[in-house]
Amino acid sequence: MVSGRSAIEVRVFARFYRAVSTRTLPGSGLGLPIVAQIVERHGGEIWVAQSEHGGADVGFRLPTI
Repeated sequence: MVSGRSAIEVRVFARFYRAVSTRTLPGSGLGLPIVAQIVERHGGEIWVAQSEHGGADVGFRLPTI
């Protein structure tokens, strides 16, 4: 992962990380780490922020070709 991430981003983009409140829901905790790896390998950036409506907002940017 790219250095300079916040503690929350490090956790969210870690493989198999599941927030306590979501551990009873389906999923493996691999989705965001895979997306982050793809975005970064294409020279892009990905970020996460706490949503004002609860949960998280995730965004990414890829360079134009």
